[in-house]
Amino acid sequence: MSANGYRAYTSADADRLQKVLMFSELGFALKDIGTLLDAPAAVQLEALNAQQSVLAEKLDRLAQSQLRLELTRQNLQGDLHMSDAQKFAAFKEAKLAENDEKFGQEVLSKYGAEQKHAADQHFSGLTEAQYAKMQTREAELKVGLLAYLADSQLPSAVAQQVFEAHRDWLKTATPQYSPAMHRGIVQMYLADSRFADYYTKLVGDGRATKALVEIVDHYLSE
Repeated sequence: MSANGYRAYTSADADRLQKVLMFSELGFALKDIGTLLDAPAAVQLEALNAQQSVLAEKLDRLAQSQLRLELTRQNLQGDLHMSDAQKFAAFKEAKLAENDEKFGQEVLSKYGAEQKHAADQHFSGLTEAQYAKMQTREAELKVGLLAYLADSQLPSAVAQQVFEAHRDWLKTATPQYSPAMHRGIVQMYLADSRFADYYTKLVGDGRATKALVEIVDHYLSE
């Protein structure tokens, strides 16, 4: 305490505050910031290196988005004809940005920067046929879940359809599918209400997410 009654901040206090502000600005969750502050410098450096990769990816995506925006603007003005391939590429960039905004930090925390980058690159490289396949599998998933909720039997042909539709969707959407990854993803659905909201909206029934998790757990345990 200083003579005027105010707390006297040390150089260590200033360093800690600077780190709090920096980690917060970089998007780290508050609980993770507390853990990092008490961690060795090597651990802090590792976290910063991972986040640097994420920021570099975001900058690259922003540059790509800026280019797509300019192409779209010129297309609307009639100065440039935008091909279907360019329009599809712009659509994928928009979807990636939307998903990153909603779930990017959770995915990064659970799977790491390297796997997230690989998944983003994989999605960017999807062909229109592959994306159409994903849409078809999602429609099959919706129909299957509606039927399963009307008569919840495990095992059953309907439950098998739901499992296969979700598995095939993941195999197309992600670069390295595995049963362990599949199980981890559906468990994340239960832990995060945003995923539950998505399947509730898709199927029109609040029981959809829990039913999907039950089905996946059953068939992955066989």
